[in-house]
Amino acid sequence: MSLDTYHDPVAKLLTYGDCHEMDLHDWHNYPETVGLTVDDAPELIRMATDPALWELDDDRLDVWAPIHAWRSLGQLHAEAAIVPLTQLFQERDSDWVTEELPKVYAMLGTAAIPVLADYLHDTAHETWARNTSVDCLLEIARSHPESRDACVAPMLQQLESSAENDIDLNTILISALLDLKAVEAAPLIEQAFAAERVDEFMVGSWAGVQVELGLKQESDFDPEALKPKMTPEMDEIRKLIEKLDALNPPKPQGFGKTAQPKAQKGKKKKK
Repeated sequence: MSLDTYHDPVAKLLTYGDCHEMDLHDWHNYPETVGLTVDDAPELIRMATDPALWELDDDRLDVWAPIHAWRSLGQLHAEAAIVPLTQLFQERDSDWVTEELPKVYAMLGTAAIPVLADYLHDTAHETWARNTSVDCLLEIARSHPESRDACVAPMLQQLESSAENDIDLNTILISALLDLKAVEAAPLIEQAFAAERVDEFMVGSWAGVQVELGLKQESDFDPEALKPKMTPEMDEIRKLIEKLDALNPPKPQGFGKTAQPKAQKGKKKKK
């Protein structure tokens, strides 16, 4: 079994701990606490992408080893991991991948931009996987402001195909471009809205986008133009919520006891 082939110091990550019990935003310094160096990158890459580890039951401690491994690779700035880690984008049911790999790629740096751009443009990959590549480009642009234009360029190139893109891909592209205040994207964003290939519930209406980019002011539009159009599915959910609210009206102020919510540690789904 591949789990028996890992050697120290990388093997220590097999029993390093449950990520739920650690700070999800302030990662341990793995090179320091485990004694890792860039020479360990090949074995760390193997651990991060090891199918045997990904298929373990969630109650086993070594199921967390891939997460410790990719965090370590990021902290080591191991550029050798840039291509191999993209294979994890296809792990659709792992919140850990979508939430942590963008941070890892930001650590790996601007050398990852061409690889992520190629992944984004490759229609052989599923939409959710390509969405992760967009998130990684966004995080690199945030962490390395000098790379902003280089990160925006592949997003613009992909948005040129908005008529053929999946609506979800168009939406995440527009969301990222808005986050980066990419005013130069306005003509392509307008095309996507005109073709009705955008989920307005996620990014707002075209009028709202223009306001967010600083191209217009809210006073330039009728209030209705600023309201996003809901997809039929979202409209059905809205109607259902309204029905439930009508059946369970809120209590008047001053009646009943309001329970104070208890603080909880963030929980994420592993698989």
